[in-house]
Amino acid sequence: MKKAYGETMGEYFGVAQQPLLVHSASLPNDFAVTYLRCDGPGTGLTTDIPVEPAILLALQLRPLERHDLWLDGRSLRVEPYQTGALTMLDLAARPVANLASAYECVQFYLPRAALDAISDANGTARIGELPLLNGARDDVLAHLAQIARTLAFPGSAATSLLMDSLLLTVHQHLQGRYGGMPLHPGAARSGLARWQELRAKEYMEAHLERNISLLELAALCQLSVSWFGRAFKHSTGMTPHRWLLTRRIARARALLAATDHTITHIAHQSGFADHSHLTREFRRFEGLTPAAWRQVRGIANRLEVLR
Repeated sequence: MKKAYGETMGEYFGVAQQPLLVHSASLPNDFAVTYLRCDGPGTGLTTDIPVEPAILLALQLRPLERHDLWLDGRSLRVEPYQTGALTMLDLAARPVANLASAYECVQFYLPRAALDAISDANGTARIGELPLLNGARDDVLAHLAQIARTLAFPGSAATSLLMDSLLLTVHQHLQGRYGGMPLHPGAARSGLARWQELRAKEYMEAHLERNISLLELAALCQLSVSWFGRAFKHSTGMTPHRWLLTRRIARARALLAATDHTITHIAHQSGFADHSHLTREFRRFEGLTPAAWRQVRGIANRLEVLR
């Protein structure tokens, strides 16, 4: 079955291949972000999206002036969408839209199985029926959509830990604002036990070259996913994603200094997606590109020998 994200979502909307970010990590189903844009006079009626147990969130990045919406064949009254407007639909309701003007939006594809897995991992009740929202205001999801848009483009800094954090934040927000469940406190009252901190760090250090999920780390520490993330930051002053990134940069520095491997090879050995990903993050940390850092290091070493 064609899923409601990425290329197939572009087909439903009548636009070309769109930037896409799909993440499953330890979850039983894909969580996906699709960026959709049409600068022309609209793309008309969407084709039928397959019925499935999943929630679709659409956040508008600019106004959508003219459109129509049907659920289960029934027409809904709609107003023009403003920037930041949220549409929340259950894909079991067979949504069809008529897009009669230019649009730009980010869509979150959230299978029920993925949402349930997060609830189970946190030891909380599963999210029940969510309301139909049609052009609602939700500043939190609008902000997350802007982050997701950046991550969805090629060359972004997206990692499994970052995507897990994004999904966890969306899940907690849906649970608290629309699911009737109180949100967890904003910060853990205490950090990780010493053994938990060491186990998490040692695991990340041993697997720098591959994607690591928050579910894995939380399970290692025998904690819920949400509690682990807060406790780790309380103990280290950094999110797991940030801590992992610092260690990957450290490995890249060591390889640049001790080997003549190509930047691309070092990027893969250090857990970066490619040459450009390493270059961007390395410059943020060191102020130089990897190639320039290696050259400066080589000059400094030669001068040291001459002294």
